[in-house]
Amino acid sequence: MLKEKLSPASLRLVKTAEQIAAEVVAPNAETWDRENRFPDELFSALHRAKLDAMCVPSALGGLGIGPDTDDPLPVWLVTRALAGADSASCHSQQVHTNMTHTVALLGTTEQKERFLRPVAESGAIFGGWGSEQNGRPTVGERPAFTVAHRVSGGWELSGRKFYSTNAGAAKFAIVFAFPDNVANPMSQLLLCMVDCEGPGVSVQPRWWDQATGMRATVSHQVNFDRVSVADDAVIGPPGSYWSSQVQARYLPQFSSNFQGVGAHLFDYAINYLRERRRTSDPFIQHHMAEAKVMLVTAELLLAETSELYRTRRYPQAFDYSRMLRAYSQTAVQRVVELVQASCGSSIYMEPGPVSRMMRDWQFYCHHENLDLILTAAGKTIFGLGGEGSPEAFGFGRNESRDADSERAGAREK
Repeated sequence: MLKEKLSPASLRLVKTAEQIAAEVVAPNAETWDRENRFPDELFSALHRAKLDAMCVPSALGGLGIGPDTDDPLPVWLVTRALAGADSASCHSQQVHTNMTHTVALLGTTEQKERFLRPVAESGAIFGGWGSEQNGRPTVGERPAFTVAHRVSGGWELSGRKFYSTNAGAAKFAIVFAFPDNVANPMSQLLLCMVDCEGPGVSVQPRWWDQATGMRATVSHQVNFDRVSVADDAVIGPPGSYWSSQVQARYLPQFSSNFQGVGAHLFDYAINYLRERRRTSDPFIQHHMAEAKVMLVTAELLLAETSELYRTRRYPQAFDYSRMLRAYSQTAVQRVVELVQASCGSSIYMEPGPVSRMMRDWQFYCHHENLDLILTAAGKTIFGLGGEGSPEAFGFGRNESRDADSERAGAREK
């Protein structure tokens, strides 16, 4: 249905992604997962088709599509096609693409030349590293986060990141760092471009070896020991990640990945049920019809979100990004439940892919806090603001939940 909205050139991109999903991703996904290995074969195929440079401006050798262009939809449909074969390796592509878009959106002309041209010309890979196991700093707090200390001509980073997707494969990484000696470090968040092979950067694979899902993202721990970042390697002004709603532009990518998983699971279940001649069961018919409704509705919401971005209708596009992200998760979770009810436990038997798919799904769907995203959407409905806050994108503390926990703890004492 969505393909009908594409130009012939964009449709060719999506068909190429579908071919890569079938010929490269599907045959390798189990190996990448078992070996906890970066999907090199995928990125090689993407580079040959220029799909690793979708958000790189055409003047620098890329395709020049994505959010904030006249053609956002094919980027998200490429993600959906790849996720249908493997959500984890698709997320590696997704993070890379999101980071190239961030540079295209916020970077200077010189930064775009320096960091994006190598993507188009030589297949340079990006990481985007923001996760802190300590949560987030509050106003006036100076905890042990990844801190940027001001030095002559730039910054010095010290700290560590977790869930560092593409660690060990990335040439560049945008590292989220909190400047020291400011009252509200979260509001002044810095996007620091780091040379992943530079002094002071070390990848620690042992942490991600414990992962039970999304293993092909190789989201290792990365340590920073006084890593130098020049002023001209900071992307955008301090706090622009929030003020420019960069994360809102990422959310359709997550949603597309979710939808790819749901569509693949649905198709697999339909074939499974047909092979076992169970299609005449009225309860199964009911379940699979409901699953189809959920997937089609999610697809329609993706189409509307794409149109809002294409026509530059901000901030409505950002609001729809949040609703799309929330609905895609709840829709696919319902599809999972309906498939389980229709097919039973045997659908998890190997060598079928469903067991791995569900491990990845349960790991991945909690990337952001759904309660916070929906609360932010509710605030927008009531005109209460907060759209550019970390909580609006599912990050930070759920204050009501924390308060309930504290009250429960007090009662126990």
